[in-house]
Amino acid sequence: MKNLSLIVKRGFTLIELMTAMAITAILVLVIMQMTTKGIDIWRLVQEDISTGSRARIAMDCVSHDFEAMQMRIGDNRYEWLFGRADKEQKALGKDMKIPRSAQCVFFTSTVDRNPTVSSNPSLRRAYRDARAHNNETQGDVMCVGYRLMYRDQVLNLPANKDSRGEQIFPRFSLYRHLVPPRTTFERLLGTLNLKTAYAPYEAEDEKHFLCEDIVEFNVTFTIRHSTGKGDPARGYPNYQTTVVPVINSNGKEKEIEVYGDRIEVDGQILYNPVIDSVNISMTVLTEEGANIIEQVRQKRRRAPKAADFFHRYTRTYSTTVMPPQPL
Repeated sequence: MKNLSLIVKRGFTLIELMTAMAITAILVLVIMQMTTKGIDIWRLVQEDISTGSRARIAMDCVSHDFEAMQMRIGDNRYEWLFGRADKEQKALGKDMKIPRSAQCVFFTSTVDRNPTVSSNPSLRRAYRDARAHNNETQGDVMCVGYRLMYRDQVLNLPANKDSRGEQIFPRFSLYRHLVPPRTTFERLLGTLNLKTAYAPYEAEDEKHFLCEDIVEFNVTFTIRHSTGKGDPARGYPNYQTTVVPVINSNGKEKEIEVYGDRIEVDGQILYNPVIDSVNISMTVLTEEGANIIEQVRQKRRRAPKAADFFHRYTRTYSTTVMPPQPL
């Protein structure tokens, strides 16, 4: 009992206390590092889930439209599709350019063609007109146009404008314009120059928002065609495959026009063509990347280097679809 009393009265020495505090500090530091790492991993996972969800929404929509693409080849000279780099896109500050921004217009039979699901007034009017002339309704083929824009989709204003002093919050967004079947039949189907025919509708593209934070959009066509025009009675020359990206990895742009009897790529004619596949690629901003772009726009920080920004704050997705093959 006497020895126990001496131990209790003596207590801990300074060295023992310092040792215990050092061990405790190390444990707390390790726990904090593990917690911080866990939070970072959770944040990255959440960003990937959010980014992947936006990509899936946009990708599924574009894929379904190309899988239902409508065209008639071999016996007409009408234009059924055109794709080109969008010339109207603006750079966001120094080094903040959109590397790939393709515009693509074609005909499709899409599953969401019923305008009653839309709140757009023009689509509602088109639906009422079709109901009023039910005997003259012209099928379910629609013209669809895809393009990237940098706008505030809530106020429907471009990045360089405001509305009576209201602050705008533009985002890089993909827009999808569906022209109603009746209008498509009367004004767009059976035209020799789809670009010219669709031009009056381009101003309406900005009203048809699809998905935000899409900073790149590109389409690549794989085309099988003959090496010459050929004569159907004697047979066609050998076939070859040509891959045509609207914008390639070096930023070089190509314009593709698909007609009933040929495909033109920057003026080069491909005879007896068949579109074997369409590759759709898009780059999606993470939420952190979108916040950085907003800070750059408001001049609260300098624009980062483009290569570093795209490496750290974007995710790229792609898919390949098979359009309907001619009989």
